[in-house]
Amino acid sequence: MFEIFLFVNPIGVYCYDTEVAVKKTVEELDISSSFHFVPITNSKVIRDDIIRRKTCGQTLDDIPEYTMAAYQALRNYHAIKLEYGNKKARCYLVSVQKAVSRDFNVYSQDLPKKVAVDLGLNYKRICDSKINKYIDDSIEQDKELARKFNIQTIPTTIFFNESGDDNGLLVEGTIAHDKLLALLKNSYCSEPQEEEQKQVENGYLPRRHLRLM
Repeated sequence: MFEIFLFVNPIGVYCYDTEVAVKKTVEELDISSSFHFVPITNSKVIRDDIIRRKTCGQTLDDIPEYTMAAYQALRNYHAIKLEYGNKKARCYLVSVQKAVSRDFNVYSQDLPKKVAVDLGLNYKRICDSKINKYIDDSIEQDKELARKFNIQTIPTTIFFNESGDDNGLLVEGTIAHDKLLALLKNSYCSEPQEEEQKQVENGYLPRRHLRLM
């Protein structure tokens, strides 16, 4: 049983790619897993994602709107988690990320509501001011979790194998599907085969993005 923590920017371009890669790898290895999304937003996270988008050739027409969208997605995620549960909250976050991952300029103020309605959610219920305190508390709990794990980079993924030892595998930034596949197979699923061991010895695995906890 894998317990997986995904520390992500709620509208981050690399975060969506990382989530897809992790999910694909876990399904391919047929690993029983439990996902925990931990969306994080602050000035550094926003700045880093803007730089990444520009590196990918994207342009942002309205940076204040991007900032507003990031914080709104964060608060909506926690509201949905309270009102509808973790699964719906994850679906909402991934849907918003997918919509803006290749071009944030397609974002509009109607997008959050549209995504929620498409998922069968009551948007007024999500925006109810009565749950603001819960949202604030929930966001603070996630910040505390990030501090506990000393998260330095967004996205960061942590893997815990509940049938193994107490160590966790922490991967910072993005990682290609084939490398993540080899990494998890070598670390948790089985003894590495001869060819896979050569890949590790030759530096195929991204050691600079890996720490054991």
